[in-house]
Order: sequence, then structure tokens, then C-alpha cells
Amino acid sequence: MSSKFQKLIFCLYFLCFALTIVDAVTITLQDCLKQVQGKKVFPNDAEYSQDIIDENTRISYDPAAIVYASSTNDVQISVKCATTLKIGVTARSGGHSYENYCLGGRNGILVVDMTDLNNINIDSKKKTAVIGAGNRLGTIYNTLSKSGFLIPAGSCPSVGMGGHSLGGGYGLYGRKFGLASDNILSIDMVNANGDLITANANKNSDLFFALRGAGGGSYGIVTEITFKLSPTPSTVTSFSFDYELSNIQSAFNALNRLGSGIPAEVTMSLSISQNTAQIVGVYLGPSASARSVLANFIKSSSPTGTQFFEESFFSSVVRWGYQGVQGTINPTHHPNSFKAKSFFVGSPGLTSAGVKALTNFISTIQCSTFAETDLIGGGAVNSIAANETAFVHRDSLYMIQLYTTLTGDESTDKTCLSKLASFGVSFQQKFTSFFSYQNYIDRDLKDWQHRYYGSNFGKLVNVKNKYDPKNVFNFPQSIPLSAS
Repeated sequence: MSSKFQKLIFCLYFLCFALTIVDAVTITLQDCLKQVQGKKVFPNDAEYSQDIIDENTRISYDPAAIVYASSTNDVQISVKCATTLKIGVTARSGGHSYENYCLGGRNGILVVDMTDLNNINIDSKKKTAVIGAGNRLGTIYNTLSKSGFLIPAGSCPSVGMGGHSLGGGYGLYGRKFGLASDNILSIDMVNANGDLITANANKNSDLFFALRGAGGGSYGIVTEITFKLSPTPSTVTSFSFDYELSNIQSAFNALNRLGSGIPAEVTMSLSISQNTAQIVGVYLGPSASARSVLANFIKSSSPTGTQFFEESFFSSVVRWGYQGVQGTINPTHHPNSFKAKSFFVGSPGLTSAGVKALTNFISTIQCSTFAETDLIGGGAVNSIAANETAFVHRDSLYMIQLYTTLTGDESTDKTCLSKLASFGVSFQQKFTSFFSYQNYIDRDLKDWQHRYYGSNFGKLVNVKNKYDPKNVFNFPQSIPLSAS
């Protein structure tokens, strides 16, 4: 073969290669997403500004596009487009990420909204349900309860099951039934190659470990989750105990001393605001039994008033679903501007100095602030080893969420955020454990890798390298490729 002919062949090959690169680069996102059957929203569309409003208006990002996936295939196409065009991609199941990571945590991300992946298929004989990742908690509770079943999860009806259960998922039935993630049997996920894979105890078990507690967006886009179901009790009793703010120490004393010994049929939460203090909870049984079981706690904590409501299981869901109205569940969320901190507290519980520090902070900060303390100790969450799933916070007595709503005044809000940040660091150093809750994600948290995941973090990094080695799925606090 002559040298001139060889050169010609080389030039033609190079030209074809170069044109291929140019074609790949010039493919627009709109062109790439043409095969998606679900609705697509781009920055120039009229509904774009409304569609990017999620739970927390304190921060916002501008996605490259929002795809409302109508099928698993839509999710796969979206992921492949993102990898081809080298843009970030993330899932949004309910829009409740405290730092709006459901929009990617930065501008220019392709958001795959899972709202329309809302199938709920119940197998009453096997006591399982396959639930689409876009379902909201209120809808799930309602649908399952009509068939006589439940899964434990949070109280806010508009929260998306995908993010909630993949980060843990604690709620008012957790001491009896555990976390939402503890009740997962199998997970279907679209990986970085756009392939649909399954993770369970027998298949991709390392990924199954990671997704139950650290799966909120770090490894792929989860499309369906199979849950173990539990039968709903024939009767439950909701209760509320009111306390004077000046006597809130007695409520903490009772939680510290008696909390772990209270039967697992009881789950309760102590809320403290700038004006009120109240314990609310649910007992899985009739009112007479609830009163008997809680008699010692009431005597020890000295509430100013007590109320018991014997009702159906779903009525209790509606009662404590703070965005619902009696008899209904409102699946929509109502955004506001806020910042939150979280703390896990082990036995013997918060000291009197810790209680005083917490109540003083709430009463003096300029922005509306409350603390919610969820009793965990003595229940199903404690019964699972810390290394069995990615959720490491297994030895806690209770978890505290500190939630500050901002005013809209720039100067006031800046002061509130500064005070909250300083208090969070000091409070955790002096009075609580090292750990925080990944579902109450906090962009400002130092050493979040270990505060969220503890001794499991190294294993989570290894799983990340195996299933997403190019870090396609990433946001500011996603599982990284390096433990350092």
C-alpha cells in the first residue's frame, strides 16, 4: 500500500472520528430527550419557575431541564442523555431535601422528577408491596391501610417515599416497626450506564446495604422499592400531653429515665417552640391500655393536660399529618425558608444543662424555632446492628431536630443563621453524640461523612466506586469516590 494511500485512509478515519466528536458535542439536551414520553420542562418554558420551587425556598438552583418520568425507560433515557452530554443528573421524589439537593445542589443539572412513577402493587398473601419511588407518604398510608397494611414512615404526607426511605425514614410507628429502610426487601435502580438493576439480600447485596440509609441520590436513580408489610392494628390511640415551658425538664427527665422501658407499641415525640411544649404520640392498641402503659410516664413528667383519642390507624396518620385536614391527606407541600440541625442523643439522655441550653436558644433567637425530640430507645431501630445497613445510628435514645423558619428580612435572617450555626456546633460538642441525621441534611455540617455514616462510610465509598466509578450521581454531600 502506497504511503499516499495510507495517508488518505488515515485522514478519512480521522475526519470521521472528528465528526463523531462534533456530533456528540452538538447534540442538544432537547434533542437527546425527544424519546422521553413524560413531560419535559426547559428554562424557557412558562412553568419552569414554578416547577423548580421545592420545600426550602432559602436556596434554589436552575436545572438544565426537568423530566417528569412516566416510566423506567424515561429514567434510563434521561441518565444516558446526561452521561452523553456530561451534565449532572439527579432524582426528585418529593422535593423535600433540606438543602434542595433534589435540584442537584448546583445549577445546570438534569432533574428527573419521579412523581408519575406512583404504582402501588400489594400482594396480600406475601404481605409485600411494590411501591414506585415517586409516591408520597400520605398516598401510601391511605392505599395500604385500605388493604389492612402499613409500613412505618414519617408523618408529613407530601414527603416522597424515595428519598425518605433511602435515607432511613423514621416516624410515629418506628419503635414498633423500625425505619422505612428496615422494611425494604428489594430495590430497582437505574445505574450510571442507564441499566436497570436490582439490589436485595441475594443480588448486589453490597448495593442493597448502601441504599438502605445512604441511597438518596449517591448511587443511581431508584425507580421501585419492595417493602415488607405489617398488618394495621384494629385500634390505635393517639395522645398528646401539654407542658409548661418552665417545667420542660420534667418531660426530659421522664424520657431519659423511662423512655427505653416504654413498650415498643408506643412512639412519641416532644416538641418545644417559643411558646408551647407538647408530647404527641401513638399507642398501637386501645385507649384503656394506652392510659395504663403511660401512667407512670405521665406521673413522672407532670403535664398540665393529657388527651387520648382512640381511632383507626389511618385516622392517626391524618391527625399527625400536619398538612392534612381531619379525614383527608393533602399530598402537596407548602414551601418556606428554613434551616435545620439534627442531633442523636444516647443514654442517659440530655443533661439538665443541655435542656437549659436548648430551651434558652429557642426562646431568645429572633426567628421562629422549634425542637422536635423523637424517642427511639427501646424499640425496633435499636434491635438492628449498626453495620447491617448504611443507617448507623442504632444506639440512640432519641433524635433532636432543631428547625428555624426565616423571616424574609435579610438582616434578621443572617443573624438567625449565624446564631443557629454557632449553637449547633456548641450543642453537639457539649451535650449530644457526634452524629446527625442524613435525612435532615445540612450543607454546613463539618465532617458530615462520619456524622451521617460513622464506621460505615468506608464501605459506602467502596460501593460507590463499584457502581458509579465516574461519579455521575453527585451533589455536595453525596458519597464520594475517596474516603479522604
